[in-house]
Amino acid sequence: MRSLSLILGIRFSCLTTLLFSALKTLSTTSLLFIFFLILMASCQSSQPTFSKRGETYRSAREIAAAKRQARRANKNGGRASETLASKDRTSKTRIRNPRNMEQNVATVIKTARSYTGTPYRWGGTTRVGMDCSGLLCTSFESINVTLPRTSDEQSRFGKEVKLKHLKEGDLVFFGANRFSREVTHVGMVTEVISDKEVKFIHASTSLGVIENNLYSDHYQRIFIKAVRPSI
Repeated sequence: MRSLSLILGIRFSCLTTLLFSALKTLSTTSLLFIFFLILMASCQSSQPTFSKRGETYRSAREIAAAKRQARRANKNGGRASETLASKDRTSKTRIRNPRNMEQNVATVIKTARSYTGTPYRWGGTTRVGMDCSGLLCTSFESINVTLPRTSDEQSRFGKEVKLKHLKEGDLVFFGANRFSREVTHVGMVTEVISDKEVKFIHASTSLGVIENNLYSDHYQRIFIKAVRPSI
C-alpha cells in the first residue's frame, strides 16, 4: 500500500507539472497573438496620420517640404503684388508729359483765338457774344477741362505764379481799378515774347475778344495776380 501511494504521488506530481507547463505555454502564445493583433491595428490606423482623408499618403518630411515651398511662393507673390501696387501708385502721381501739356495749351489758345472779334456779352459763351470767364470756359472745354464759371472762382483754379515766370496758358486776373483787390476780369496768356511783352487774350467790354500786352500801363495798374491752371 505504501508503494502504491508513492507511485500515485509521483504520477500526480508529474501531471501537475505538465499541466502548469502547458498553461504557461498557452498563455505566452495567447499574449504574443494579442500583441501582434494590436500592432497590426496601430500600423493601419497610423498610416494617414500626416495626410488628410482622401489624399495620397505623404510622410512628415514631404509635407514639411511642401509647406516651405508654399511659403516661398506666397512670399514671392506678395513682393510681386507690392511691386504692381507701387507701379500703380507711381502711375497715378506721375507728372504729366510736358509734350502733352504743350499740345493741350496750344489747343486751348487756338480755340480762344478762334473767337477773336466776337463782341462782349455778359454771361455769353457763344460767337454771338462772349464774356471774359465764358471765353476761358469755352476754350478749356476743347481739352475736356471744366473751369469754374466766374473770374473770381477761376482765380483759385491752380497755383499762383509770378509775372517773370509766366507761360502760355496761364491765367491773368484784374480788378476794376488800381486800388481794387477784387477779381472782376480774366484773360489767358497766349504768347511770351520778352520780359516786357506778354500777350494775353480776353473779352474786353468795349472791343470784344482781343489780344493785348499785359505790360501796357493800363493792365499793369489793374493787374492782381496770375495762376497756372490745374490741367
